[in-house]
Amino acid sequence: MSSKRKGFRYVYTKEKAAEYKKLSVLQKLEWLEKMNRFLYNFMPKESKLFAERLRKGEI
Repeated sequence: MSSKRKGFRYVYTKEKAAEYKKLSVLQKLEWLEKMNRFLYNFMPKESKLFAERLRKGEI
């Protein structure tokens, strides 16, 4: 049996968390929107179609 771990883990430092805490709500939402657009560009076509149908309330 393989003991390799799957997935990934990302750890923030306390300093990085403190920087994020200083951002305004608008800045946090703008960052989130930019990240969503960035990730959308790399999604497989099937995932994009699923997301669009979900947004439209079709599923």
